[in-house]
Amino acid sequence: MSRMESAHQSSQAPTALPSDVVSALHTLHEFVATAMAIPPQIIVTCREDKRAFGRAALQAMSYRKAVDMFITRFATKEDWWISEFRYKPEVTIYGRFYRQHGDDDDGMVILDERGWSELVGNVVRLTIVFTSLKFSVTAQSSSKV
Repeated sequence: MSRMESAHQSSQAPTALPSDVVSALHTLHEFVATAMAIPPQIIVTCREDKRAFGRAALQAMSYRKAVDMFITRFATKEDWWISEFRYKPEVTIYGRFYRQHGDDDDGMVILDERGWSELVGNVVRLTIVFTSLKFSVTAQSSSKV
């Protein structure tokens, strides 16, 4: 074997890391992966009520289905516009993001229905606020007088 061939083969041979280094790298990788993982639950609050929902379940449903579920879970009689439950309450959903990418997504941010699945994938907390349709209608009608 010529010198050239010997040098070529030795440069391609993988260098084996000592087992303790491999073990330390594996442990470090697992630690970083765990630290970066988003928890499977999302805490949802409305007034004084606090519940945990599965992240995957919320991501799998549409925004409208989620709103309907939150109305079922959290709405009181006072949230409905007409006592016969004819009109559903209006709902605004605020989210606190797990990973932030600047100052604009710090704190609670209103979540839009477009991109619901993506947004829910990065929230750690949702806050449900029932906005009174009753109040906005009477406020608008009284301001026209």
